[in-house]
Amino acid sequence: MRAWEKAVVKKTLWIVALVVVGCAMLTSGCTQRAKVHPSEMSYSLPTTINVGIGETVPGTDIRFERSSEDGAYVRIKGQEALKRNGDSLNWHGEPLPGVELTLKLRVAWQNEDAMQLVGTAKVEMDDVAPRIATISKDSELKFTGPVAYSIGKGAVIPGTTLTYEGRDDDDGAELGGLDEYPYRQVGDSIYWQGKLRDDINIRLELRVLQFDERTLRAGGLVTLWLGNS
Repeated sequence: MRAWEKAVVKKTLWIVALVVVGCAMLTSGCTQRAKVHPSEMSYSLPTTINVGIGETVPGTDIRFERSSEDGAYVRIKGQEALKRNGDSLNWHGEPLPGVELTLKLRVAWQNEDAMQLVGTAKVEMDDVAPRIATISKDSELKFTGPVAYSIGKGAVIPGTTLTYEGRDDDDGAELGGLDEYPYRQVGDSIYWQGKLRDDINIRLELRVLQFDERTLRAGGLVTLWLGNS
């Protein structure tokens, strides 16, 4: 890549990262007070996708056909399109029944072997019922990104079977739904993995940010695997 192309890519990546993290913190920061987990969930996460020549963007029908000095030639809805570094490459569809995926991507770089896309993936899911389970990590449809939650006393941590039971003056924040020591102090980890549905695997890696008698605030990373292939 030429120097000016590297500069454009670097700037694009920084802008995407800053916007995505800011949006994630704002949109996922609402207080969860319902005692029953919702049956519909959505995540908006930053994503980086590498696509080889002749391959499709996972979960979509967008195919990377070939590379040239002019840019990357991709096939979208049966039509060929030239995409240069910084150009948009968006997609919306249903990769699994009851799962809507919206990709808003831009070409970071491309060469004769591969193309890298950066942007956001919004995943909207129906019929969600979190449960503890051994997860499958084989799916190509994998998304990881930041989340932040404010969980009211008695409410469920989204995407898990864990609840916030309140503050103990000596031991800290008490979590329900654990088969282990249930208390956490500020800075301690909350780790959970399982299934949102039979075909959707999830892993949460959170840290306690703050807690009091009424509310637990936690933030960290969520990883989703869509499908079991």
